[in-house]
Amino acid sequence: MQAIDVFSLASHAGDYRYWPLQTRLLQNGVPTACYVPGYRLLHQFQTGTGDYLLICDWDCPFEEASEFVLLSPELRILARRSLGLPYASFVLDGVEIAGPDRLRLTYYPDRQWLLRVAAPFNRLPGFLGRCRLLHGRRRLNLRRLAGAE
Repeated sequence: MQAIDVFSLASHAGDYRYWPLQTRLLQNGVPTACYVPGYRLLHQFQTGTGDYLLICDWDCPFEEASEFVLLSPELRILARRSLGLPYASFVLDGVEIAGPDRLRLTYYPDRQWLLRVAAPFNRLPGFLGRCRLLHGRRRLNLRRLAGAE
């Protein structure tokens, strides 16, 4: 996984309360057909498989939350995860590449999370093997790491 600087988000005008819940993604300043959750693009990465991982937030001073979006090279959303709670602060302080498919996330104050881009299921047992919803889907796994609070 490597950090990139290819994408940005379109800006919204008017009162914050009336902004849409998704923002148009720009690639090298050119509008795309892709919309992602959030209002600010904090970090962006390209995975070893050519997919893109975006980390966005809502730019809300009292209820911070992070949105993780995995995009295909064609800018289709492959997976999405949110990290946040009502009335809780999830201010992302730092991101560190922890492996070819992993990021270590540091949230204020000293909360550590691990984000992993999981490979798609190739073979599932029993009736799940016939379920097309799970077949070939990439996943984003979040796990809280033990540490100081």
